[in-house]
Amino acid sequence: VVGGDELAHHLDAIEAGVAGLGPLGALAFIGLFVVASSLLVPDTLLCVIAGAAFGMAWGSVAGGLGFLLASAVQYVLASRVLTARIDRQTARRPRLAAIQRAVQRDQGRLQVLVRLAPLNPATVSYVLGASRVRFGPFIVACLVHLPNLLFEIYLGYASKHLARASSSSAKVEPLHLVMLGVGLVAGIAAIVIVSRRAHRAVLEAVEDGQRGGAMDAAALR
Repeated sequence: VVGGDELAHHLDAIEAGVAGLGPLGALAFIGLFVVASSLLVPDTLLCVIAGAAFGMAWGSVAGGLGFLLASAVQYVLASRVLTARIDRQTARRPRLAAIQRAVQRDQGRLQVLVRLAPLNPATVSYVLGASRVRFGPFIVACLVHLPNLLFEIYLGYASKHLARASSSSAKVEPLHLVMLGVGLVAGIAAIVIVSRRAHRAVLEAVEDGQRGGAMDAAALR
């Protein structure tokens, strides 16, 4: 809304550039998603770009494939190349180290909860890969994060239409704007509720893991 005509102008330029690339546009975005996400660029930013540039349908395909491929790449890097470095980093952060121990004890359930919690997806992939979890459950847990990605893609799609609606020359149906607004509010509410519950569940699992680790240490002494 604040951007107005200027933002709408840039969106048109982005769409024209994507259309000029043809089918290669989506492939180029998937490659960008893998590289940028692996460098810890927030997935939210990438998904908003996907929604604004490709729309909901193709944006969902490009964003979803980009996320899954990026997660697989991060898993391989963490489990085969960066394991020692990630272990050193997690050792300095008690909460991440506790998550690692908890995941090793309860791989399936806790991986799903961690994917639903408000944590950077790439950081989660690196930590899980270094934890030496199995690849199959790792990918299955990644699928749980897809609804959150779809909402972020919808955020980009809706933002584009709202920006165009702010232009004095744009003709947008009021009902369409209302539906966009309702969708945004409902999506935000659902994500907040689910992520908070998942966060609490992860903290409980971490506390259980810490108590278990303390008991194991006491038994060794």
